[in-house]
Amino acid sequence: MPLDVSAALDASGALDVGESIGSLTVAGTPDEAALSAWRAVALDCADQGCRLTCRDDLGDAHDLTTADLSELAGEPLRITLEIGQPANAIRVATSQGLRRALAVVDASPNVSEIRLLGLNEPIVTLGVNTVPWRSGDVDAAPRPASAYPSPRRFARTIAGDSRAPAEIGSWLLDGDPDRRDEPFLLWRGAAADAVRRSLASEIYDVDGTTRVVLAGSPTRRLNLGDGDETVESFTALQEAARWLFVEGRDVELRHTLLAGELAREWRDEQPLAAGLPGRLPVALESAGLAYRAHVQHGSRETIKSLSDLRKTLAEEIGKVTQQTRDLSSGLWRDVAVAIVTIAFRLSMDATKSTATPVYSIVLLLVAAYIVVSQVVTVKSSRAFLKVAADARAQWRHKGYAYLSDSEFDALAGTPLKEARKVYDGVERAANWVAGLVAAGLVVFAAWEAGVLTAAWRALSAFACG
Repeated sequence: MPLDVSAALDASGALDVGESIGSLTVAGTPDEAALSAWRAVALDCADQGCRLTCRDDLGDAHDLTTADLSELAGEPLRITLEIGQPANAIRVATSQGLRRALAVVDASPNVSEIRLLGLNEPIVTLGVNTVPWRSGDVDAAPRPASAYPSPRRFARTIAGDSRAPAEIGSWLLDGDPDRRDEPFLLWRGAAADAVRRSLASEIYDVDGTTRVVLAGSPTRRLNLGDGDETVESFTALQEAARWLFVEGRDVELRHTLLAGELAREWRDEQPLAAGLPGRLPVALESAGLAYRAHVQHGSRETIKSLSDLRKTLAEEIGKVTQQTRDLSSGLWRDVAVAIVTIAFRLSMDATKSTATPVYSIVLLLVAAYIVVSQVVTVKSSRAFLKVAADARAQWRHKGYAYLSDSEFDALAGTPLKEARKVYDGVERAANWVAGLVAAGLVVFAAWEAGVLTAAWRALSAFACG
């Protein structure tokens, strides 16, 4: 069917041809050859999901598949072809239809292809592609969500209906810009207008004229205007759009820098479209230099911040290490007290000792001292480490929010966790040692008081009796 429509349009000659999305209209006084070509379309369109109607100037309908074409030839007629649309694609037959399809790209977020009758070479972009309309074509895949920020976030509409494109990918060419075919030139004009709107800081309408604001020193207010793009000027627009929206982060900063440089370059009231070819390359280079300077300054700040982080990390690990040492030294001090107490008792002559219960009390007091000392030391250490962890959580989010959780864990979180594991291991060992020493002192005190001897005798008597 696409070939039949193309032949019918060629045969229609100077007739008035108009197209909107889904509808192609031919009006005038066609000759018999043109009517014969449209008859071929009518015979084939039923299988293509299309419908063709023909009406005269009185509104009477004529079936071109059965009518006497010689009688209709030369009469004022209006032939309408309703074009069936596949899913996620727009079929168009003329340049007028292509222009209308490009105008509704933003309003059709699922459309991924425009299928144009007679197109020889596809127009490939980073969004919606324009491809040939061929017989037997099927539904297209839905357009994926754009990977690039929307220009409308940075080029804001403040009055009227004029606005920047909703997504930039459909206006960024992925191919050779040096083409001369009519569909490409039409697409290039639409893409250039979309990119120009994306460069502005603000867009508004005044008395039917679209104007733009370039925020800078000084701020410029200009008519948008219409451009006559060349390969060179279009290439410059494409480079600017890619630098802004595709090639990195900090899109808002890049957009602000480029708008400021354009405002600085403007010295007259020349419309934006007419003035960009001579000013955009210089402004883009200056904005790139300013951005690189910003990145280098940010890198220096980042390096200083990371150096501070390493210093803070060393201090935090030092605090955990000190708590570990304090816990260990406190334990050995308590063990030393227990050893001295036992050694002092054993060094005395037991036959001269007349205050055995006193030594038992002393041993129990030392055991209680060891338990209390260990509990106080552990609790104070844990409380200190909790305060340090809370403080660390605050400076992590206030001073190093630019680091992701995984990056912060790699730089600081993992070393601190390892240091805390060492402390926890020492704490568990210290608790066991303190508990064993205290238990040993209690057993020794019981032996000193004769409790163990009495218990052994009672047990032996029970076993013998």
